[in-house]
Order: sequence, then structure tokens, then C-alpha cells
Amino acid sequence: MSADLTLLEGGPAQPFTGSASDLDELRLRSSELASRLGLDTEPFVIDEAARTVEVHGVAGYVALGDSTIEIMPYFLRHDPGWRVSLLTLLTTVNRLEWVPTVDRASRHAGLPDLLGMIMAGAMSRASTEGMPRNYVERTAVTASIRGQLDPSKAWRRVVDPYTVDCRFSEFIADGPVASALKWACDELSGAAQQPWLESELRHFADLFPEASRELPAPAILDAVQLTPQFGFLSDALDVARLLAMGPQNGTSGRADGPSRAFLWSTERLFADFVQGIAERAARDAGATAYRGTQARRVADGSASTDAVHTVLESDAELVAVTVCARDYSDDLADELTAPLVSAGRALGASDVAIVFPASMALRPGTQLRVREPGGPSVLHLLTIDPSGLGEMGGMARVVQEFQLDLSMVLTTAQRRAVGSRSRRVGGVA
Repeated sequence: MSADLTLLEGGPAQPFTGSASDLDELRLRSSELASRLGLDTEPFVIDEAARTVEVHGVAGYVALGDSTIEIMPYFLRHDPGWRVSLLTLLTTVNRLEWVPTVDRASRHAGLPDLLGMIMAGAMSRASTEGMPRNYVERTAVTASIRGQLDPSKAWRRVVDPYTVDCRFSEFIADGPVASALKWACDELSGAAQQPWLESELRHFADLFPEASRELPAPAILDAVQLTPQFGFLSDALDVARLLAMGPQNGTSGRADGPSRAFLWSTERLFADFVQGIAERAARDAGATAYRGTQARRVADGSASTDAVHTVLESDAELVAVTVCARDYSDDLADELTAPLVSAGRALGASDVAIVFPASMALRPGTQLRVREPGGPSVLHLLTIDPSGLGEMGGMARVVQEFQLDLSMVLTTAQRRAVGSRSRRVGGVA
């Protein structure tokens, strides 16, 4: 790739050093990506006169004709290893077994290159140790009998008595594993920033010619199980699954070249990550956490509970939780509080909580009293810090910290304590 650009989601505009055709393509893709990701506005803001680009609401990467744009999520802006942390977020959200790791070769690699190195390593080993094989039914015209005669073509013996139509099984590498890995090599080769890696991925995509290069159906891909003999393909298969879960599935934006986009909504990604962490932390705290859409204790069927992302429930208490991927501010907390309190009252929640990314503006464990008769008593302002998530022990640290916060929330809900701050929130009387 001749031009590479890293943008901070929600950050200032940056000069675009790619070609004019790449900038035109990005403009066309922006509206398409907004639709595919369900965003309210287009993610890319392009200043034609200044040739600058800024991005909002998405993280990941998009590969254009001669350029690759990486987008760092705002909540990982202080993390030197943000790419590995982002991949860890994605594997956690999608419940994959692969745990990204960093070594000297990959520490400074771009996001598509990190994925490409994993894929190339697995395919290099597969070229010598083989690929999982399957029996595939074939039909062919041969000079001697192979397998079984094809009775539906027996009439051809009258026309040509020297050949025979046969049906037989071949043991070949034409299965979902080979197809998924070849598809992923194709996708990543269009975005790899290192020329040697792009060349290797293109070479590996041509291995096992009997296997298709098409992505298997999601149900088939999810059901694939590797035997111990092919366990070395496990991480690469999870990379293929991860790429396939992207809303774009590597859709090409133009006919004359690859235009790969693997982008995720940062709001949705952070909310899904908090959900996964909450489930683990709640289990350790002796409670349960489930998605707000699965809430069962709705007191008023006409009341909207859309503001609730996660529900925390113990034997005696229920806490409604909303998640925000933006930095905390008093105005933002007030904006989120009113609908959350209303939804919490509909669910019969004793308390409510908002989870923000960790920042210097918010002290962890802050509690605010909610003055609404018959509704939740306390608003808890919680934080999760995903920085360093890709380092050794990073996930355990995040779960442990959040488990302590949830234990405090449940204890407060049971005791109905007045919050540690006296400011009235959300303008609720």
C-alpha cells in the first residue's frame, strides 16, 4: 500500500495523503457504511478543499485502492497497543477462543497486518502438514470403472462402449476450513500494508486449488470443529470468523480493485464488551447479568426500556444499566439519566447505573441520589478501562475491577444508602 493513515475516532481531521481516486472512493463508501452499520450519520467527514478526513462512530480499518485507513477507537486513545486491545475486544464480544498476543514482529504492525500474520503463519504450516480433508462425491467419464457405475448414464455405453460413467468419492481439501482460510487470505491481502505479507497472503490463497475461495455459510462456519491434528489452524480460523462477522464481509466497493472495510460501531462494540465483562463479573459477585432486551420483570408494558443495555440481578435486587462509549461529563450524564430512570422504574429496578470508559473526569464508584418517588433510588456512575486489554493479564484485571464495582452496586441497592454526592441528577424532582 502506498499510503497509510491512522485516524482517531472523534479526533481532529488529518491530511489525506492517498490518491484522488481513493478519496473519491472513501466518499462513496461512507454513505454505504453508515447504512450497513446502522449509523445515524456518515462515519467519514471529508474536506475536499483541505484534503482532510475525520471519522466518527466507527473503529477498525478500510482498505481503498492504494491506501489503508486504520481507525483507533476513542476509548483506547491512551493505549500504545490499541490494535491488540481492539482485537481482544472483538474476540470477547464474539465469544471466540483466540486470544491475541504481541511479539517483536507484530508490536508495531497495523491492524490488517496483525491478522494477516496469524493467517500467513497458519497457512505456511498447512502447506507442509496439510489441510482438513473431506470426502466429496464426484462424477466422471473414465476408461475403467472407478467407484460405482452411474446408472442414470448407462445409455452412453451404446454411444461410446470404450468409456464408462462413474460415481466415486474423493478425499480432498474441499471443505469449510480451507474455504474460510482462503477467503480470509484474499480479504487480508487487499488491506495488508507490508508488501511481503500481501504477496504471501495472495500465494496462500492459491493453495489447495480443489478448495473453493468462497466464504462458507455462517451456520457451517460456526459448526466447524478442528481435530487435534489441525489445532494449529485454530487461531487462523477464528480470524476468518472474526472478519466474516464484520457487517461488510469485505464487500468490494468498485469493480477495478479491492475495497475492504472491516469497521465496527464503537457505541455497539463498547456496549457489547461491557455486557460480556458484566456477565463474568456478576457471576463472581454472586449475581447474574443479562441484556436489557431479555428483561422479564417489566412493571409497565407500555414503558420503553430501550435505554437499558444490561440488567444486573441478584436474589433481591435489580439494577438497570446503560452504557456510553463517550467520555463522562455532567451534561452527558444528565442527558442519559432521565430515560434510564424511566426505564428502570418500568423494570422495577431498585437502582440504575451508567458505565463510561475510564477518564480523569470521573471518579470510579461515584453515586448520585435520584429524587423520584416510586423509582430507582441511586444512580451509580461506573467505569471500565479497556486500555492494556491486550497485555498479559489485561482481561483478568478488567473483570476483577468491574466485579468490585458490581459488588458495591449490589450492596448499595440492598441498603438504599444515600449517594456520596448531593448534586440532583437529570433535573429529576
